[in-house]
Amino acid sequence: MSKLNSSQIRNIAMLDHEGAGETTLLESMLHVAGTTNRMGHIDTHNTISDFDPDEKQYEKSLYCSTISFNYNDLHFNCLDVPGSPDSIADVMTALHAAECALICVDATDGVKVNTRKVWRLAGKRGLPRIIAMTKLDADNTNFSEALAALKADFGDRCIPLYMPNGSSASFTEVHSVLHNRDASIETAAVYEEIVEAIVETDDALMERYLEGDTISEKEFVAALKGAVIDGSLYPVIPTAGEKEVGTAQLLELLSELAPAPHEIEHIVYQNDEPVSINDVKGFSAYVYHTESDEFVGRISYLRVLSGSLAAHGSFINRRSGKEEKAGHIFRVVGKEQQDIKTAVAGDLVAIPRVADMHANDIITDANTVITMDDLKLPTPMVSLAVRPKTNKDDQKLGTALHEFENDDRTFHVHSDPQTHDLIISGMSDLHLRLILGKLKRRYKVNVSTSTPRVAYMETITSSVKDVEYTHKKQSGGAGQFGRVVINVEPLPRGAGYEFVDKIHGGVIDAVFRTSVDKGVQAAMEEGVMAGYPVTDVRVTLVDGKTHTVDSKDIAFQIAGQKAFNKAFKECKPVLLEPIVTMEISVPQDHIGDIMGDLNSRRAQILATDMKGNSTIIQARAPMAEIQSYQAQLKAMTGGEGSYTIEFDHYDVVPAAIQKRILEESASS
Repeated sequence: MSKLNSSQIRNIAMLDHEGAGETTLLESMLHVAGTTNRMGHIDTHNTISDFDPDEKQYEKSLYCSTISFNYNDLHFNCLDVPGSPDSIADVMTALHAAECALICVDATDGVKVNTRKVWRLAGKRGLPRIIAMTKLDADNTNFSEALAALKADFGDRCIPLYMPNGSSASFTEVHSVLHNRDASIETAAVYEEIVEAIVETDDALMERYLEGDTISEKEFVAALKGAVIDGSLYPVIPTAGEKEVGTAQLLELLSELAPAPHEIEHIVYQNDEPVSINDVKGFSAYVYHTESDEFVGRISYLRVLSGSLAAHGSFINRRSGKEEKAGHIFRVVGKEQQDIKTAVAGDLVAIPRVADMHANDIITDANTVITMDDLKLPTPMVSLAVRPKTNKDDQKLGTALHEFENDDRTFHVHSDPQTHDLIISGMSDLHLRLILGKLKRRYKVNVSTSTPRVAYMETITSSVKDVEYTHKKQSGGAGQFGRVVINVEPLPRGAGYEFVDKIHGGVIDAVFRTSVDKGVQAAMEEGVMAGYPVTDVRVTLVDGKTHTVDSKDIAFQIAGQKAFNKAFKECKPVLLEPIVTMEISVPQDHIGDIMGDLNSRRAQILATDMKGNSTIIQARAPMAEIQSYQAQLKAMTGGEGSYTIEFDHYDVVPAAIQKRILEESASS
């Protein structure tokens, strides 16, 4: 398509629960559209969208891929999104770049946990939802039963616009209900149901229908499209991707009912005021994904919001403020890139070799300034401590991990200030394995991993007064002398540290009082009981003594440090552990197992709430007890449970557990 008009574009986010056949359906769409000469297959590792080495190894979609192709006079950009519940961030990103959600539901397995998640997210985003019922040619399928199950989950507004001629092996073709209403008695009955569903969404059409006026098929389709766009109706089409049954009809349905970019309201901000993107005249685009390709280098994927960008044209990255250049602009078909001269509003394209480009960046021309609501992605739940196996890889490790972090907003890297571990966090064990696999494959860096150490802290539960320590050192020449007397008392939880200077009469020079404070803070950082930082204490300097010759900064730092250690041991010290709040979503039939497991983890149940078929549990739990919670929750719920955590506060470790921690610390 040499000259593309924005009205010809259809951006489709393809979503499913893992294994529902989304990638196979897309392969059949590409073949029917004439983009490929033959269908690829997952088990032979030759599909267009699953081209990454990891995807070939695991034989499933792991990353969201962009697939562009033409069909009749339209240009489709399909985002093939992984169906794993761990890939929910990819779902959110794809929905941010698309105008329509095509949700694939396996006719044999029906609606599953991730199907419900993507359904809710598409609805929250305000996008029309179209349902492709997949694998209707599989054994023991029944379209009527599968449709009834679909309606039980998503409501009676799920309407079949095509009917199959059978199920299982007898499923060989589909018939349009609207365009071929006399194909069978069953189709005619469904036609009447669909007509009534359509006219119910349009008052004027309903009035004409009730008065017996003749309504043309064109009017029905126009009303249907309006109902699909505003979320009143959800079209359903039966398919069998492997046999390409229903694929051509699916493309026709998307051509008729999926909106063009300008038909969905996209709000941006200019001068902090909300405006429709359709009213923005200059060039602007949203970076929905970035990655490092082993051959092409860095690639940035753009959703053009307004205006146009020409190859070799310049733009401003509003995050960095830098002017950058688009040397090339690509259409993307999996790993293949096709040069184009201009990217127009609504299109999904890629530009290579822009080093400082991050996912979620906004780029514009020099005269256009816009902002967008930030995409609030889920918090990573699984963490590992990593360290390079050789010292020479230390710098390469940091560089690589931070590049991965820029490309993947659900992958986080940080250095724990208490344990000094380098921590990587992701959405699942698999997510982190994939990151470490890329690290080894692309950067030749091998790391060892371990469970991150819990960031315990030390504190006190009672007070002590007039603890004295004198530091004296005389070894020829100038000596060292410093005497301090301190009071130590606990502070409320979360208060941190307070140093109070109550020296009167100048018994300690002002400069050395600061030295005492430094020494105390050094002791607190090192810890007294087990090497964990100390918190929530007040130290009051009440007395001391200075030597006119031997008193020095280092002498009073050492005196302060030793006095604090001595006082701390007299104040009934305890360990503190981080407590997190949890929100856990599980199917109702698993609630008993989940509650029992939480109790075994020293969790405190705060509240439970029913939402549809799920129970939402609010709880608090020690961080030490939930470090491997994701794997166990997945096992207990068959993959249907999910949770989020957020740091809440520190609390005292129970005595028996504290004893074990101190023994382990002493033996290590």
